[in-house]
Amino acid sequence: MPVDAASVMTESPLAAGMTQVHAQIDAAHGAEALAAAARAIRNLAVDAVDSADDVLAITRLISELNDALARRVVHDVADAMAMDLSQACWLSFGSQGRGEQTIATDQDNGLVFAGGTQAGWMAFGARVNQLLADVGYPLCSGLVMAGQAMCCLPLEQWVARFEHWMAHGSGNDIFAARIYFDVRPLTGQTALAEPLLALLRSPAARLPRFVKQLADTVLRKPVPLTWLGAVATEREGEHRVFDLKQGGTALYVDAARLWGLAHGVADTATDVRLAAAASHLHVPAHEAQAWRRGFEALQRLRLQTQRGRRDDEDPETRNRARWEALDATQRDALKHALRTARLLQQRIALDYQRV
Repeated sequence: MPVDAASVMTESPLAAGMTQVHAQIDAAHGAEALAAAARAIRNLAVDAVDSADDVLAITRLISELNDALARRVVHDVADAMAMDLSQACWLSFGSQGRGEQTIATDQDNGLVFAGGTQAGWMAFGARVNQLLADVGYPLCSGLVMAGQAMCCLPLEQWVARFEHWMAHGSGNDIFAARIYFDVRPLTGQTALAEPLLALLRSPAARLPRFVKQLADTVLRKPVPLTWLGAVATEREGEHRVFDLKQGGTALYVDAARLWGLAHGVADTATDVRLAAAASHLHVPAHEAQAWRRGFEALQRLRLQTQRGRRDDEDPETRNRARWEALDATQRDALKHALRTARLLQQRIALDYQRV
Protein backbone atom coordinates (compact mmCIF):
# COMPACT_ATOMS: atom_id res chain seq x y z
CA MET A 1 0.00 0.00 0.00
CA PRO A 2 1.56 3.31 -1.00
CA VAL A 3 1.35 5.62 2.01
CA ASP A 4 1.26 9.34 1.20
CA ALA A 5 0.34 11.30 4.29
CA ALA A 6 1.31 14.61 2.71
CA SER A 7 -1.35 14.19 0.03
CA VAL A 8 -4.09 14.16 2.66
CA MET A 9 -2.59 16.94 4.76
CA THR A 10 -1.55 19.52 2.14
CA GLU A 11 -3.56 22.28 3.78
CA SER A 12 -2.14 21.55 7.23
CA PRO A 13 0.96 23.07 8.85
CA LEU A 14 1.93 19.47 9.50
CA ALA A 15 2.93 19.22 5.85
CA ALA A 16 5.78 21.67 6.49
CA GLY A 17 6.88 19.69 9.52
CA MET A 18 6.81 16.50 7.51
CA THR A 19 8.98 18.06 4.81
CA GLN A 20 11.50 19.16 7.46
CA VAL A 21 11.69 15.69 9.00
CA HIS A 22 12.13 14.10 5.56
CA ALA A 23 15.04 16.47 4.98
CA GLN A 24 16.49 15.55 8.38
CA ILE A 25 16.31 11.85 7.49
CA ASP A 26 17.97 12.49 4.12
CA ALA A 27 20.80 14.39 5.80
CA ALA A 28 21.32 11.92 8.65
CA HIS A 29 24.70 10.19 8.84
CA GLY A 30 25.29 7.64 11.58
CA ALA A 31 23.26 6.28 14.46
CA GLU A 32 23.15 9.52 16.45
CA ALA A 33 21.71 11.55 13.58
CA LEU A 34 19.24 8.79 12.72
CA ALA A 35 18.13 8.64 16.37
CA ALA A 36 17.53 12.39 16.30
CA ALA A 37 15.43 11.95 13.15
CA ALA A 38 13.42 9.19 14.84
CA ARG A 39 12.75 11.51 17.79
CA ALA A 40 11.67 14.22 15.35
CA ILE A 41 9.13 11.79 13.85
CA ARG A 42 7.66 11.07 17.28
CA ASN A 43 7.63 14.77 18.21
CA LEU A 44 5.79 15.66 15.01
CA ALA A 45 3.22 12.95 15.73
CA VAL A 46 2.75 14.20 19.30
CA ASP A 47 2.12 17.72 18.04
CA ALA A 48 -0.36 16.39 15.48
CA VAL A 49 -2.59 14.38 17.81
CA ASP A 50 -4.95 17.18 18.79
CA SER A 51 -4.47 19.47 15.79
CA ALA A 52 -5.44 17.09 12.97
CA ASP A 53 -9.06 16.13 12.35
CA ASP A 54 -8.14 12.91 10.54
CA VAL A 55 -6.20 10.75 12.98
CA LEU A 56 -5.68 8.06 10.35
CA ALA A 57 -3.70 10.63 8.38
CA ILE A 58 -1.42 10.94 11.40
CA THR A 59 -0.72 7.20 11.50
CA ARG A 60 -0.01 7.31 7.78
CA LEU A 61 2.32 10.25 8.38
CA ILE A 62 4.17 8.32 11.09
CA SER A 63 4.40 5.26 8.84
CA GLU A 64 5.64 7.21 5.83
CA LEU A 65 8.39 8.86 7.87
CA ASN A 66 9.31 5.57 9.57
CA ASP A 67 9.45 4.02 6.09
CA ALA A 68 11.87 6.72 4.95
CA LEU A 69 14.10 6.20 7.98
CA ALA A 70 14.03 2.40 7.63
CA ARG A 71 14.95 2.68 3.95
CA ARG A 72 17.88 4.88 4.89
CA VAL A 73 19.09 2.35 7.45
CA VAL A 74 18.66 -0.58 5.04
CA HIS A 75 20.62 1.17 2.28
CA ASP A 76 23.34 2.43 4.62
CA VAL A 77 23.90 -1.07 6.00
CA ALA A 78 23.79 -2.56 2.50
CA ASP A 79 26.52 -0.12 1.41
CA ALA A 80 28.63 -0.90 4.48
CA MET A 81 28.32 -4.66 3.97
CA ALA A 82 28.46 -4.56 0.14
CA MET A 83 25.07 -6.30 -0.13
CA ASP A 84 23.31 -6.15 -3.49
CA LEU A 85 19.74 -4.97 -2.86
CA SER A 86 18.77 -5.80 -6.44
CA GLN A 87 18.80 -9.40 -5.17
CA ALA A 88 16.51 -8.87 -2.17
CA CYS A 89 13.45 -7.02 -0.91
CA TRP A 90 12.94 -5.68 2.60
CA LEU A 91 9.40 -6.49 3.77
CA SER A 92 7.27 -4.68 6.34
CA PHE A 93 4.65 -6.59 8.33
CA GLY A 94 2.08 -5.71 10.98
CA SER A 95 1.22 -2.07 11.58
CA GLN A 96 4.01 -0.81 9.31
CA GLY A 97 2.75 -3.11 6.57
CA ARG A 98 -0.70 -1.56 7.01
CA GLY A 99 0.65 2.01 7.19
CA GLU A 100 -0.88 2.38 10.68
CA GLN A 101 2.03 2.94 13.03
CA THR A 102 1.50 4.93 16.19
CA ILE A 103 4.00 6.84 18.33
CA ALA A 104 5.12 3.67 20.16
CA THR A 105 6.11 0.95 17.71
CA ASP A 106 8.56 -1.90 17.45
CA GLN A 107 9.86 -3.84 14.45
CA ASP A 108 8.03 -6.35 12.22
CA ASN A 109 10.06 -7.01 9.10
CA GLY A 110 11.58 -9.65 6.86
CA LEU A 111 13.66 -10.31 3.76
CA VAL A 112 12.92 -12.17 0.56
CA PHE A 113 16.03 -12.82 -1.55
CA ALA A 114 16.81 -14.19 -4.99
CA GLY A 115 20.60 -14.47 -4.83
CA GLY A 116 23.27 -14.95 -2.21
CA THR A 117 23.02 -17.11 0.91
CA GLN A 118 20.57 -17.14 3.76
CA ALA A 119 23.43 -16.73 6.22
CA GLY A 120 24.63 -13.61 4.44
CA TRP A 121 21.21 -12.01 4.28
CA MET A 122 20.45 -12.94 7.89
CA ALA A 123 23.65 -11.22 8.99
CA PHE A 124 22.59 -8.18 6.98
CA GLY A 125 19.07 -8.29 8.46
CA ALA A 126 20.38 -8.63 12.01
CA ARG A 127 22.61 -5.60 11.56
CA VAL A 128 19.70 -3.54 10.21
CA ASN A 129 17.49 -4.74 13.07
CA GLN A 130 20.07 -3.72 15.64
CA LEU A 131 20.66 -0.30 14.12
CA LEU A 132 16.91 0.33 14.01
CA ALA A 133 16.76 -0.67 17.69
CA ASP A 134 19.67 1.64 18.48
CA VAL A 135 17.88 4.63 16.94
CA GLY A 136 14.54 4.06 18.67
CA TYR A 137 12.63 1.12 17.16
CA PRO A 138 12.74 -1.77 19.69
CA LEU A 139 13.43 -5.32 18.57
CA CYS A 140 10.30 -7.43 18.10
CA SER A 141 9.65 -9.59 21.16
CA GLY A 142 8.07 -12.18 18.84
CA LEU A 143 11.24 -12.27 16.70
CA VAL A 144 9.45 -11.22 13.50
CA MET A 145 12.59 -9.64 12.08
CA ALA A 146 14.75 -10.00 9.00
CA GLY A 147 17.70 -11.19 11.05
CA GLN A 148 15.79 -14.33 12.06
CA ALA A 149 15.88 -17.52 9.96
CA MET A 150 12.08 -17.78 9.61
CA CYS A 151 11.85 -14.20 8.33
CA CYS A 152 14.76 -14.32 5.88
CA LEU A 153 13.90 -16.71 3.07
CA PRO A 154 14.13 -17.15 -0.70
CA LEU A 155 10.90 -16.47 -2.57
CA GLU A 156 9.91 -20.10 -3.06
CA GLN A 157 10.08 -20.73 0.69
CA TRP A 158 8.03 -17.62 1.48
CA VAL A 159 5.39 -18.76 -1.03
CA ALA A 160 5.38 -22.27 0.46
CA ARG A 161 4.84 -20.82 3.97
CA PHE A 162 1.96 -18.60 2.84
CA GLU A 163 0.35 -21.51 1.00
CA HIS A 164 0.78 -23.79 4.05
CA TRP A 165 -0.87 -21.28 6.38
CA MET A 166 -3.83 -20.96 4.02
CA ALA A 167 -4.20 -24.70 3.42
CA HIS A 168 -3.85 -25.91 7.02
CA GLY A 169 -5.09 -23.07 9.20
CA SER A 170 -4.01 -24.44 12.59
CA GLY A 171 -3.85 -22.11 15.56
CA ASN A 172 -0.23 -21.26 14.83
CA ASP A 173 -1.00 -20.78 11.13
CA ILE A 174 -3.78 -18.29 11.87
CA PHE A 175 -1.54 -16.49 14.35
CA ALA A 176 1.11 -16.18 11.64
CA ALA A 177 -1.46 -14.94 9.12
CA ARG A 178 -2.43 -12.12 11.49
CA ILE A 179 1.15 -10.79 11.26
CA TYR A 180 2.58 -11.81 7.90
CA PHE A 181 -0.51 -11.25 5.75
CA ASP A 182 -0.30 -7.51 6.41
CA VAL A 183 2.77 -7.30 4.16
CA ARG A 184 4.20 -4.46 2.12
CA PRO A 185 7.49 -4.31 0.20
CA LEU A 186 9.58 -1.42 1.51
CA THR A 187 12.81 -1.25 -0.49
CA GLY A 188 15.20 -3.24 -2.62
CA GLN A 189 13.93 -5.35 -5.52
CA THR A 190 10.25 -4.89 -4.68
CA ALA A 191 9.16 -7.10 -7.60
CA LEU A 192 10.32 -10.06 -5.50
CA ALA A 193 7.34 -9.48 -3.19
CA GLU A 194 4.75 -9.52 -5.96
CA PRO A 195 4.13 -13.30 -5.89
CA LEU A 196 3.30 -13.01 -2.18
CA LEU A 197 0.95 -10.11 -2.78
CA ALA A 198 -0.66 -11.97 -5.69
CA LEU A 199 -1.16 -15.02 -3.50
CA LEU A 200 -3.03 -12.93 -0.92
CA ARG A 201 -5.35 -11.74 -3.69
CA SER A 202 -5.77 -15.23 -5.15
CA PRO A 203 -8.54 -17.83 -4.69
CA ALA A 204 -6.23 -19.63 -2.24
CA ALA A 205 -6.74 -16.81 0.28
CA ARG A 206 -10.51 -17.16 -0.15
CA LEU A 207 -10.74 -20.87 0.55
CA PRO A 208 -13.94 -21.31 2.63
CA ARG A 209 -12.14 -23.39 5.26
CA PHE A 210 -9.36 -20.85 5.74
CA VAL A 211 -11.75 -17.88 5.82
CA LYS A 212 -13.98 -19.70 8.30
CA GLN A 213 -10.96 -20.32 10.55
CA LEU A 214 -10.03 -16.64 10.37
CA ALA A 215 -13.60 -15.72 11.28
CA ASP A 216 -13.58 -18.13 14.22
CA THR A 217 -10.38 -16.50 15.46
CA VAL A 218 -11.96 -13.04 15.23
CA LEU A 219 -14.99 -14.21 17.19
CA ARG A 220 -12.94 -15.88 19.91
CA LYS A 221 -11.74 -12.44 21.01
CA PRO A 222 -14.71 -10.99 22.90
CA VAL A 223 -15.32 -7.26 22.85
CA PRO A 224 -14.39 -5.99 26.35
CA LEU A 225 -17.83 -4.74 27.38
CA THR A 226 -19.75 -5.94 30.42
CA TRP A 227 -23.24 -7.39 30.06
CA LEU A 228 -24.51 -3.95 31.10
CA GLY A 229 -22.56 -2.33 28.23
CA ALA A 230 -19.81 -0.74 30.32
CA VAL A 231 -16.14 -0.88 29.37
CA ALA A 232 -14.46 -3.90 31.00
CA THR A 233 -11.12 -2.82 32.47
CA GLU A 234 -8.34 -4.84 34.10
CA ARG A 235 -6.56 -4.38 37.40
CA GLU A 236 -2.91 -3.39 37.27
CA GLY A 237 -1.70 -2.77 40.79
CA GLU A 238 -3.78 0.08 42.18
CA HIS A 239 -5.08 1.13 38.79
CA ARG A 240 -7.80 0.12 36.37
CA VAL A 241 -6.35 -0.10 32.87
CA PHE A 242 -7.58 -0.76 29.35
CA ASP A 243 -5.45 -2.16 26.52
CA LEU A 244 -6.32 0.08 23.58
CA LYS A 245 -4.50 -2.16 21.12
CA GLN A 246 -5.41 -5.74 22.05
CA GLY A 247 -8.83 -4.81 23.44
CA GLY A 248 -9.54 -2.06 20.93
CA THR A 249 -7.95 -1.52 17.52
CA ALA A 250 -7.09 -5.23 17.09
CA LEU A 251 -10.83 -5.98 16.93
CA TYR A 252 -11.14 -3.77 13.84
CA VAL A 253 -7.82 -4.83 12.32
CA ASP A 254 -8.68 -8.53 12.57
CA ALA A 255 -12.16 -8.05 11.10
CA ALA A 256 -10.78 -5.94 8.26
CA ARG A 257 -8.06 -8.50 7.47
CA LEU A 258 -10.67 -11.28 7.36
CA TRP A 259 -12.82 -9.35 4.91
CA GLY A 260 -9.81 -8.10 2.95
CA LEU A 261 -8.65 -11.66 2.29
CA ALA A 262 -12.18 -12.99 1.75
CA HIS A 263 -12.85 -10.39 -0.96
CA GLY A 264 -9.39 -10.14 -2.50
CA VAL A 265 -8.73 -6.55 -1.40
CA ALA A 266 -5.20 -5.55 -2.43
CA ASP A 267 -4.70 -2.75 0.09
CA THR A 268 -3.66 -3.69 3.62
CA ALA A 269 -4.86 -0.54 5.44
CA THR A 270 -7.67 -1.29 7.90
CA ASP A 271 -9.86 1.65 6.87
CA VAL A 272 -9.49 0.74 3.17
CA ARG A 273 -10.26 -2.90 3.85
CA LEU A 274 -13.35 -1.93 5.87
CA ALA A 275 -14.59 0.39 3.12
CA ALA A 276 -14.07 -2.31 0.49
CA ALA A 277 -15.85 -4.87 2.66
CA ALA A 278 -18.78 -2.51 3.15
CA SER A 279 -19.09 -2.24 -0.62
CA HIS A 280 -18.89 -6.01 -1.19
CA LEU A 281 -21.36 -6.71 1.62
CA HIS A 282 -23.74 -3.89 0.62
CA VAL A 283 -23.50 -2.36 4.07
CA PRO A 284 -25.51 0.86 4.54
CA ALA A 285 -23.39 4.01 4.36
CA HIS A 286 -24.12 5.01 7.97
CA GLU A 287 -22.89 1.63 9.22
CA ALA A 288 -19.70 1.81 7.14
CA GLN A 289 -19.06 5.32 8.47
CA ALA A 290 -19.52 4.03 12.03
CA TRP A 291 -16.84 1.39 11.38
CA ARG A 292 -14.34 4.03 10.31
CA ARG A 293 -15.25 6.37 13.19
CA GLY A 294 -14.86 3.57 15.72
CA PHE A 295 -11.41 2.57 14.45
CA GLU A 296 -10.34 6.20 14.21
CA ALA A 297 -11.49 6.92 17.78
CA LEU A 298 -9.41 4.04 19.13
CA GLN A 299 -6.34 5.12 17.16
CA ARG A 300 -6.72 8.65 18.54
CA LEU A 301 -6.93 7.29 22.09
CA ARG A 302 -3.79 5.21 21.51
CA LEU A 303 -1.88 8.27 20.30
CA GLN A 304 -3.14 10.39 23.18
CA THR A 305 -2.14 7.69 25.67
CA GLN A 306 1.29 7.06 24.13
CA ARG A 307 2.39 10.68 23.96
CA GLY A 308 2.50 10.99 27.74
CA ARG A 309 4.72 7.93 28.25
CA ARG A 310 8.50 7.46 28.20
CA ASP A 311 10.15 6.62 24.89
CA ASP A 312 12.06 3.76 26.51
CA GLU A 313 8.88 2.11 27.80
CA ASP A 314 7.79 -1.12 26.12
CA PRO A 315 5.54 -0.27 23.12
CA GLU A 316 2.87 -2.73 24.22
CA THR A 317 2.73 -1.24 27.72
CA ARG A 318 2.26 2.22 26.22
CA ASN A 319 -1.06 1.07 24.76
CA ARG A 320 -2.48 0.42 28.23
CA ALA A 321 -4.47 3.47 29.31
CA ARG A 322 -5.22 4.11 32.96
CA TRP A 323 -8.96 4.52 33.36
CA GLU A 324 -8.64 7.48 35.73
CA ALA A 325 -6.50 9.28 33.13
CA LEU A 326 -9.29 9.21 30.55
CA ASP A 327 -11.73 12.10 30.66
CA ALA A 328 -15.48 11.73 30.12
CA THR A 329 -15.23 12.43 26.39
CA GLN A 330 -12.51 9.82 25.91
CA ARG A 331 -14.41 7.21 27.93
CA ASP A 332 -17.53 7.85 25.88
CA ALA A 333 -15.57 7.55 22.62
CA LEU A 334 -14.07 4.27 23.82
CA LYS A 335 -17.45 2.86 24.77
CA HIS A 336 -19.01 3.78 21.41
CA ALA A 337 -16.04 2.33 19.49
CA LEU A 338 -16.35 -0.96 21.37
CA ARG A 339 -20.09 -1.11 20.76
CA THR A 340 -19.42 -0.70 17.04
CA ALA A 341 -16.79 -3.45 17.24
CA ARG A 342 -19.42 -5.71 18.79
CA LEU A 343 -21.70 -4.99 15.81
CA LEU A 344 -18.82 -5.89 13.50
CA GLN A 345 -18.45 -9.22 15.24
CA GLN A 346 -22.18 -9.87 15.11
CA ARG A 347 -22.12 -9.36 11.34
CA ILE A 348 -19.17 -11.76 11.03
CA ALA A 349 -21.00 -14.33 13.18
CA LEU A 350 -24.07 -14.15 10.95
CA ASP A 351 -21.96 -14.57 7.81
CA TYR A 352 -19.58 -17.31 8.93
CA GLN A 353 -20.95 -19.28 11.86
CA ARG A 354 -23.53 -20.79 9.54
CA VAL A 355 -20.84 -21.98 7.12
